[in-house]
Amino acid sequence: MPDVNYTCLLRIAPILVLLILLAAICHESHIQSRRVYFSSLAFANRHNHDVGIPGISLATFQEGLAQCERHVFSSSPAEQLRTRSDRTNPRGAINTTLLIKNGHIWLGNRYVDGDVLIRDGTIRKISSHLEEAGEGVKVIDAGGRVVTPGLIDMHSHMMSDSLGGIQAHIDGHEMTGPIKPYVRVLDALSPSDMAIKIVASGGVTTSLALPGSANLMGGEGAVVKLRPVPTLSGEDMLVAANVTDDNTDEVVWRYMKMACGDNAKNWYGRRGSMPQTRMGNAYLLRQQFQAAQELRRAQDDWCDAALRVKRIIDHGSPGLQEPFPYDPELESLIALLRHKVKLNVHCYLPHDIEALVRHSLEFNFDIAAIHHASSAWQVPDIIKRARNNVTIATHTDLFGTTAEVWDQNVYAPQILTKAGIPVTFITDHPVLSGQDLLYEAQKAAHYGLGEHESLAAVTSTAAAALGLGHRLGSIEPGKDADIVIWERHPLRLGARPKHVFVDGYELDFTASWFPREKKASIESQKARSTLSPSFSKDENNDRHSLPRASNPSMTLDGHDSADKACRADINTFVLRNISRIYSGPSKTYAGKSISLVVTEGLVTCIGADCVSQAPSIPTFNLQGGVIIPGIISTGGPIGMSEMINEPGTYDGYSVTNIRNPDLLKTVVRAADGLHFNGFHIRKAYKSGVTAIVSQPMTAPGELLAGVSVAFRAGIRNTMLDTNSTFIRREAALHFQIVHTGDMTVSQQIAMIRHLLQSNIDGNTTTNVFARASQGLIPVFVNTDDMDEIVLIARLKRDSLPLVKFVILGGAEAHLAVKYLVRFDIGVLFKPSRCISMTWQSRRCLYGPPMTPDTGLDVLLRNGVLVGIASDDEKDGSSRNLIWDAGWNLAHNPNLSTEMAVGLVTWNVARLFGLDGGSIQVGGEASFVAYNSNPFEFGTRVQMVYGGGRPGPSCFPKQY
Repeated sequence: MPDVNYTCLLRIAPILVLLILLAAICHESHIQSRRVYFSSLAFANRHNHDVGIPGISLATFQEGLAQCERHVFSSSPAEQLRTRSDRTNPRGAINTTLLIKNGHIWLGNRYVDGDVLIRDGTIRKISSHLEEAGEGVKVIDAGGRVVTPGLIDMHSHMMSDSLGGIQAHIDGHEMTGPIKPYVRVLDALSPSDMAIKIVASGGVTTSLALPGSANLMGGEGAVVKLRPVPTLSGEDMLVAANVTDDNTDEVVWRYMKMACGDNAKNWYGRRGSMPQTRMGNAYLLRQQFQAAQELRRAQDDWCDAALRVKRIIDHGSPGLQEPFPYDPELESLIALLRHKVKLNVHCYLPHDIEALVRHSLEFNFDIAAIHHASSAWQVPDIIKRARNNVTIATHTDLFGTTAEVWDQNVYAPQILTKAGIPVTFITDHPVLSGQDLLYEAQKAAHYGLGEHESLAAVTSTAAAALGLGHRLGSIEPGKDADIVIWERHPLRLGARPKHVFVDGYELDFTASWFPREKKASIESQKARSTLSPSFSKDENNDRHSLPRASNPSMTLDGHDSADKACRADINTFVLRNISRIYSGPSKTYAGKSISLVVTEGLVTCIGADCVSQAPSIPTFNLQGGVIIPGIISTGGPIGMSEMINEPGTYDGYSVTNIRNPDLLKTVVRAADGLHFNGFHIRKAYKSGVTAIVSQPMTAPGELLAGVSVAFRAGIRNTMLDTNSTFIRREAALHFQIVHTGDMTVSQQIAMIRHLLQSNIDGNTTTNVFARASQGLIPVFVNTDDMDEIVLIARLKRDSLPLVKFVILGGAEAHLAVKYLVRFDIGVLFKPSRCISMTWQSRRCLYGPPMTPDTGLDVLLRNGVLVGIASDDEKDGSSRNLIWDAGWNLAHNPNLSTEMAVGLVTWNVARLFGLDGGSIQVGGEASFVAYNSNPFEFGTRVQMVYGGGRPGPSCFPKQY
């Protein structure tokens, strides 16, 4: 123990005594002043006049008390109000009665056949043989179709990031700092966004419109109903419109968006500001929550003091020295801490999810939903640590753009559901088209999520997560009349609505919704198409059925398991008991005993008598399955990019000096940048993609996109390990018409003309432009715009008659169809379905119920050679090409199954001038075998053969 310096203590003792005396005097003075203060208040109260005590005014005091009532003393909204059958929809169609007859009504866990009665925009009764007398009763005959609640998308950027590519309408991110909880999407909502009608045409009746995810705290969202309002008022579109304080049947939740992970640290870190790491993310979040927590305490203290003062005086000066503590930058966060806000958080990875849960426990707030959450399936126990039952709002199979979505698992919805965690599906519109929300549920059902769980994931689960389960998400008396009648079962490919009702109003998708929407434009779209009757292809015209849930799996004759012959050394085998082989255009084999024989990798027999020719080789029994040629994926840099947002994982974006006199030597070739057997390629191969045409990655603003390569998708190692890697090293020459570069569109057209004309007499052995000019390889021009497509047609007519032009993109190609036919120009649609992301694609055709046909339908009807490309680099969708090909079978009776198969096989081969894309005796065996119709969800791939990989790959499983 150290020695005590008593001399020092003696010296400071008088000072200590003096300090103690001063403290006692101050304390007594404080007590006396409080006595005088409260005596003055009492005197003022007794004598009914203001004695002039310093402090805030009575008006400020009263306003503060009102703030206390509004923010502090009011309880948080009830988690789930019970739906009262006599409840009234505050947004409902007043003085209207609607009767839906003969519906196959989905009630959450079962179907009933019957009718739905709707009055004033509210569901009143579900029963059989309902009748409703009186004038003005509107009766809709569902005709046995499935009737469901309106779909709910919990993550959309519509109305703030409006479609059409106009920068003036992009308001989704306030990217001036990572902490912006106080901005509101309501202040950016555009009720004339064309996306409202488009998304509603997919059966979506309610959306949570959110700010973007660039910021850690992005701001407040808003739940909107998707029907036009004559006022063009964003507030009138809110689900809470017309809800008053005295309406005890309703709650008004607020919604907030936050984000974990990469976005904020990447955006701000690149600019040298905080955050640059996840540590910075966490600090900034905690710092802001701490500030909100301190202000909340100050508000509680002020309100407590104000209540005590209010008991003493009824008027006069309140004597409080400061007004109610308020900061608009913290107000929404304090509401979150008071459990009045539904928090939705963009968050993917396990450690980000854990950090989010940790913050929520530290600051005592609830998490309504974790969005995207591609790795949530790995950490259900961490998610369960949260205060409340957190919903996972996710996609079924979007993967591969960043490290955050690398571990996306198509079985995640089942894993999470089994763990007791609610799952809902989202589109993140326009990342995925909001019109296709149902597609996420369909894919989840395909991968094994139950039928009712899949439908609930876009209806009742979302409604509960929004705190709106008492109004939305199911068909029950007392709920809002948001109802969809489907043309075919909603879990079948290509399903679109026959009727959509929001608040009891039926939506008319052929009418003008907004003042600036040109009726003439709508009529012209209708005139270019002919209405196609639905269900011409549905077996037994059964509109409410799903195909058999499971079909027999392939077996190996004489063995318990087909896997015994699924080896790399087995390249001679038989497939028998095939119901159909779509081998090529006008070459479909159909029957009960069709077989396919492969001998040393070549097709040696197709037909009914093949088995007898090869009695001793392995024989697979497909049990009535279907075979098509190997699918060809194209449209992007597959094999050149793994994660499009991670530069270290891709070849890089090329910049070409198109005026370089040595351009022939420097033009970029995709063959020089390929990497084989990557994640994207493996998933595509498992789905039946055996060939890929990949084009170089090109910097924005570049006209010349380089030379694509066609290669076999099954190559496991390097291009030098086999002589069969490449189908063609130079598949096509590619240009892209751009609107952000240093050349005008007219200059770009002139440059295409110059490059091809000036090389028309060049050496075709060494000059790729010469080969393109003379028609030896095709020239793909990436454009959506009608006028630009016509300019390409004019180039061929006037200057370049030998060039085999193909349009890549083609959103408005239907408007130039006669010139495509006249000059033999094909179209490779990318994406396969319309979404007007740019000004140049604004006139694309969305198909039923908005337009009778899609652009694809129009081109096929007029004989244009058409294929479908993939947006794989953006969403990992090459594995879904077969569904893209079959989508229009749901509404186009003139589209045969054979034609649909051709959209991703032989048509694509023809567009590139490649051998293959078909199954021919004597040709290379490259095919995919299914246990049933490949255009029905639930059908499984049984075998993929070819694509440069020896041996059959049996029962490939996606992940």
